[in-house]
Amino acid sequence: MPNCKLSTRIIPATCAWGLLIGCTTLFFVFASPFLYEKFTIGVPIYQGILTLFVVANFALATFMDPGTYPRAHEDEIRDDDFRAPLYKNVDIKGITVRMKWCATCQFYRPPRCSHCSVCNNCIETFDHHCPWVNNCVGRRNYRYFFLFLISLTIHMFSIFALSLVYVLNNREKLVT
Repeated sequence: MPNCKLSTRIIPATCAWGLLIGCTTLFFVFASPFLYEKFTIGVPIYQGILTLFVVANFALATFMDPGTYPRAHEDEIRDDDFRAPLYKNVDIKGITVRMKWCATCQFYRPPRCSHCSVCNNCIETFDHHCPWVNNCVGRRNYRYFFLFLISLTIHMFSIFALSLVYVLNNREKLVT
């Protein structure tokens, strides 16, 4: 089953995209027209801008390179890699830095760089591998992942509150 690992990686990300787009679409189809009539156009515009911000940050966190270090070239790969020392001390601007050997990528990893077992790459400033965005969170996409989480939280609370206003004002229509 060669696709087993791939399918287990894609399912959570597909569910996350489906829930985000599905719930937001239901809000704009049912609750948004009522909120526009009852209050002002500002509510749907606010929610639309917030939705675009959430989707943009979600896409950037998902599709942006997290800071992958390139593997050693084939001519650089040593056959005696099991004899390479596990750690190497390097002086950088007068500070001794301890670098660990990555047997998979065939190079000494800088500090805060870790090997992701899911992606099978070394990631700079590795935080974690997120199954919901189907990507590692590292140096290059950390800010977008963090902005995604914050904006998604605000988005969820506002959709819940505005949908609650819609349901409470339309109790009679919804019951029958």
